[in-house]
Amino acid sequence: MTDPSWLSLMAPNAFAPAAKLRKSDRTRQAILEGARIAFARKGFSGVTIQDIADLAQVTRANFYYYFHDKRQLFIELGTATYREALGVVEAFGELGDAPGKDAIRDWVARYFAYLDRNGAFVIRSAEDSPDDRNFRASRARSHRRTAQALGDRIAKLSTTPPEVDSPALGLAIMAMLERSWLMTQHNEIPTISRDTVVAAVAELISRLADSDKEPRCHYQT
Repeated sequence: MTDPSWLSLMAPNAFAPAAKLRKSDRTRQAILEGARIAFARKGFSGVTIQDIADLAQVTRANFYYYFHDKRQLFIELGTATYREALGVVEAFGELGDAPGKDAIRDWVARYFAYLDRNGAFVIRSAEDSPDDRNFRASRARSHRRTAQALGDRIAKLSTTPPEVDSPALGLAIMAMLERSWLMTQHNEIPTISRDTVVAAVAELISRLADSDKEPRCHYQT
């Protein structure tokens, strides 16, 4: 039996194909998005090709036309997901030298939106993924690169440099974001709204980044 609560962690209509794509591209995209939900529900080892085909509303023949097996599909999906995460993290670096709390709150909301779409897959795939050495090594590098990008940016903004290295700082912040998102999705504390949690996480990041300080001035000598 699968846990139906996993499906609630996915964004509504997350696997609806884009209308402007060609039919072949729409079919391929539907398979990818159907797989995202299937892997989130059952993990890599528990998913069958039929599970994916049913969610994508395609035949098994359609599946094999685009993908050799579920391993290839999982690796492509995982790679795309980690690239998307890096894109969201790098957007934090575009907030400027002295981002205000509103800007940081908007960024946290964007991270939560990324998790609405990918969070269940990311969490489940961390526990159950292909036994592929190259993929796992690539995933580890992606995790470190993403964590370091976020940690570097916060360390750069802070007037008091943290006493930990950037990847560890970024990892801790990402863990806070993901856990906070997960608890709001499961409605662990009904009296605390998602918006309140977003604001609280943004407040903590703002304090780490000293977002209320004056912009740094660069003088020419």
